[in-house]
Amino acid sequence: MSHFLFVAGALRERTSEESAELQLGHGLWGLCTGLIRTNLQTYLDAQSRGLVYVLKVGLCAEFQIVPPVSDFSALDAFLSDELRTEARFGFVRIDGVRRLACSSVASQALLLNVLQIADQAELTRRLTLGMHRLTQAEYDAIMRGATGETA
Repeated sequence: MSHFLFVAGALRERTSEESAELQLGHGLWGLCTGLIRTNLQTYLDAQSRGLVYVLKVGLCAEFQIVPPVSDFSALDAFLSDELRTEARFGFVRIDGVRRLACSSVASQALLLNVLQIADQAELTRRLTLGMHRLTQAEYDAIMRGATGETA
């Protein structure tokens, strides 16, 4: 089973936080690159969950991903105009959004530890890709760290 860490970056038309809130508010997560679309189509299953990391803010949300990956053309006219940058390679529907409050510093430390990444430069490189595939154990560890729950 695969889970996914999605990264909301700053866009020309809005901040990373605004982009994340817009997508979460509409119950979907946009696929901003062909690589993200390909990886989701390959590894997405009915139990997959997603985490949202907002640049300069930290981990901010967790949700259930509702397959399948949909084409950009499936968005109505309003949403396709609103999310043209975020969803240009398609989107997935999301459900059961749970808000998280984990600062950028705490989130980065958590990700470095859980993903066993040696340094900040490598974490930054991975986050720049826009999505990172997570195992069940990595997902569980990130959720425990982000919510302060113990095993």
